[in-house]
Amino acid sequence: MRKPVKKSTSKMSKNHFEERFAQMVGEYNAAKEELATLEEGTAEYIKQNKLCEKLFASAERFINSHQ
Repeated sequence: MRKPVKKSTSKMSKNHFEERFAQMVGEYNAAKEELATLEEGTAEYIKQNKLCEKLFASAERFINSHQ
């Protein structure tokens, strides 16, 4: 029995792209706001800063891969 062939969806629809990117930006902004409330140099601040950097990098990769 043959396996069904998956169709490559190399291009996302514009609407889906915008929705996903808006969600990513919202997550980043929420994390950045929380980072602003923390005291710099604490373990919590460092953890939150790493999360912000990870979210930003993820959004940047998303943009670069869908151009």
